[in-house]
Amino acid sequence: MATEAGDMKLLGNYRKLIDFITAESTYAPPNPKLTTAAMEGQYTAALAAVQDCGNKIAPNKLAISERQSAYDKLPAIIPRTRNVLKASGASKAAVANVDTPYRKVLGRRKIAKVKDDPNTTATEATVQHSAAQTSFDNQLANFGAYVAILREIPEYQPNDNSLKLAALTALATDLQAKNNAVSATFVPLSQSRGVRDQLLYLNPDCVVNTALLAKAFVAGELGTNSNVYKQIKGLKFGRKSGT
Repeated sequence: MATEAGDMKLLGNYRKLIDFITAESTYAPPNPKLTTAAMEGQYTAALAAVQDCGNKIAPNKLAISERQSAYDKLPAIIPRTRNVLKASGASKAAVANVDTPYRKVLGRRKIAKVKDDPNTTATEATVQHSAAQTSFDNQLANFGAYVAILREIPEYQPNDNSLKLAALTALATDLQAKNNAVSATFVPLSQSRGVRDQLLYLNPDCVVNTALLAKAFVAGELGTNSNVYKQIKGLKFGRKSGT
């Protein structure tokens, strides 16, 4: 579990570590992965990966917001359509046929908000995305079933254009498009998070492991009483939950 919050905090500490050991003329590790040149390259790659996550979260966040706005229309529209149906002269049996999908569309459990924090791990984000996507897909399926039943009831003839079958069908199509947009924008974000997690936390020579080895080398080779060790000993390098 990370002792400091956020990928940028981790990289900030790594930047300080590199700067401190670069200024120490006696820092000469035999391990080529611990040289300041190698660590500089690693820092550059890791920083680019973190920034890429931030860039890719924007379109996914927008798609999630637009999906929610589209689905928020259902609680206002569905009860109106059912009231029109009840008053249409359709049989009680016909009205009863819409009850199950009606309840499933409006009586759903609250869908948990998907985190849009770029620091979220790839694994954690995938679980969140999958749960939310399934909930919205199920809601759309129930809405589609509701509209399909209305289509088979000739008495359902609303005057309001927004309640007509054409409008309801168009809404279902739009909801599907919104679901697809969230899925499409999540894929590159998930891939970006995976790259970031490998570079910062998971690879054998990730930032966390390299930093800890560099600190261990300073402690062993230069001693815990050395000035450079005193400068770097407080820098924390931990893995966040989910990695």
